[in-house]
Amino acid sequence: MGKRKEIKFRRDGRVYEGRQNGVIFRLYEDRDKIKTCAPAYSVTAVDTKNEGREICTAGHQYFHMDAAKEFCQQIAAGEIDLETLQEQFAAADAAIEQEAIRAAAERAKKFRTRLEAAGISYMELLELEALRADLGGLAHNILIGYERGEGWPNA
Repeated sequence: MGKRKEIKFRRDGRVYEGRQNGVIFRLYEDRDKIKTCAPAYSVTAVDTKNEGREICTAGHQYFHMDAAKEFCQQIAAGEIDLETLQEQFAAADAAIEQEAIRAAAERAKKFRTRLEAAGISYMELLELEALRADLGGLAHNILIGYERGEGWPNA
């Protein structure tokens, strides 16, 4: 490995910023993680020359400050395959999204089962919700009272 020029970072609030060879490096401090001993800095590299040297590790990879700076040095020196890293992050994001879809579908199925047990469809529920929204506060309270067994008010 040849001699590397050190990236100088300056602090701006919770962000450290440095530049080298047409790449702007930003180290972002995670407010929750910084309170612990866990790695708390994510790295964002923005390539101003459009040479493909861009990455954002937030939500995927966190570093201690020295490791974050070293990661930036490795990017600047071309020692990290950013394309492979971006593919890994995209695959992880896709897996998280698929799990969220699966969990949401499971909740939807359970809700649909309850609707079927009540003898109504989801579309009927939506229509009823729209009608309920148009009731107004006083009519809503009258219906609540009726459900409690208070009967209808004398009108």
